Amino acid sequence: MSIMCTVYVPEGIIMAADSRLTVNAVIKPNDGKPQSNTMFSISDNAQKIVLLSKVNVGISACGLAVLDNKTISDYLRIFEIEEVKPKDTVTDVAKKLQAYAYKYFPQVNFFVCGYDDDEPFVYSVNKELRRNNIDNGRIKYASSWSGDQEAITKLLNSQPPTVINHAMMPLRDAIDFAEFLVDVTIKLQRFEPRVKTCGGDIDILVLTKDDAFWHRHKVFKPIR
Repeated sequence: MSIMCTVYVPEGIIMAADSRLTVNAVIKPNDGKPQSNTMFSISDNAQKIVLLSKVNVGISACGLAVLDNKTISDYLRIFEIEEVKPKDTVTDVAKKLQAYAYKYFPQVNFFVCGYDDDEPFVYSVNKELRRNNIDNGRIKYASSWSGDQEAITKLLNSQPPTVINHAMMPLRDAIDFAEFLVDVTIKLQRFEPRVKTCGGDIDILVLTKDDAFWHRHKVFKPIR
């Protein structure tokens, strides 16, 4: 499991995700007892966000860690090589990814984000294609998250609900907020009696009307 979130405000779109890679293993006892499934972490260096260089579109993923015997980042690299054209819009990319990865739904979920003619697009891609940042035909500013959702859902959708003014949030604050949402999930799991499915460095991709760049990237732009 993973945690990924997208924060979309007037000045830009922020994509953030953790780096923990967990796997399920089947334990077959030698004493004749029934086999059991267990989950454990094998790495804190998984890359769950990619930036498609042809079109400046960001894609994040959670769920299955390996698709077509490739890591998520390599799978999306091959997707870009085989399917994405330089003139594709964000919507084109989202639709192509839905068709490309359809056999793995609903076990994997994607966010596809970017700009076309200064208009922001934030898509959830699974069996259904949903544009998250539209409400009754108007641009909406908010946050979306997927994966191990418990901590963020409790924080933002509690009763009474937490009020966050995304429409007035500057880009710098949006970056900090996206990092906070991932970090609060990681920190809550530290104290829960359960498998720690989220952890490692937090990668943060920033998309604006003019540019797309890594605010933080464990490989290309580490914090240490």
